[in-house]
Amino acid sequence: MTRVVSAELLKMRTTRTFWGLAGAALALVMLAVVLVLALTDDRFDENDVRSLLSSAGGAGLLMLILGAVFSAGEYRHGTIAWTLLVTPVRLRVATGQALASALAGAAVSLVAAAMTAVVALPWLGAKDAVSLSSGEVLGIFAGGVLYGALAAAFGAGLGALLRNQVVAVVLVLVWLFVVDPTLTALVDGYDIISLGGLQTSITGGSEEDFGGDDLLPVGAAALVWLAYTAVLVGAAALLTSRRDI
Repeated sequence: MTRVVSAELLKMRTTRTFWGLAGAALALVMLAVVLVLALTDDRFDENDVRSLLSSAGGAGLLMLILGAVFSAGEYRHGTIAWTLLVTPVRLRVATGQALASALAGAAVSLVAAAMTAVVALPWLGAKDAVSLSSGEVLGIFAGGVLYGALAAAFGAGLGALLRNQVVAVVLVLVWLFVVDPTLTALVDGYDIISLGGLQTSITGGSEEDFGGDDLLPVGAAALVWLAYTAVLVGAAALLTSRRDI
């Protein structure tokens, strides 16, 4: 499995798509942090500080798209045929793609967390904002890194299942911004296991960011997200074994 993951990482980092999405993720996180700090005159309370620092987890959205584009792109460009010649076990390939995407997502999210810390923490101090403990701050940033990894792996599973980059990206965006909010409004209890609710839990956002509703603990939210990813990866491996490449 180590060689499979290493090969997938090599393919990923030699594409312009990876560097483009990574750069876009970092730029969007920094833009969001700077705009909030520059345009907010009121004193930041604890929830405001949590919400701001958890913005680093916003890189996870583009990491989700990265995972989907990367795994689906294998089928578009035909490189999956060479991969399966070397590693014919479809589950190993799908798992390797998900793990490689998770490592890439964690790396980009770690940089986003570091940049957020460098910019936001001194600025918050200058604004006399409410201070969080070092453990809380590290927990929020660690959650952002974890979410980046989980989101990228989820995207890789979805991309491998659909095998079409455009369809995978559109489905991700429609689900996050249309289906998820709709189901949250219509189905009691769905909010805490929705992708949005899980993201807020994992990245350490405040409950006010999610309408004031209770959220799952970080560990439980991560396990639910892993379960979703495992279903996608397993389904991708099963369907791929029944399709011609």
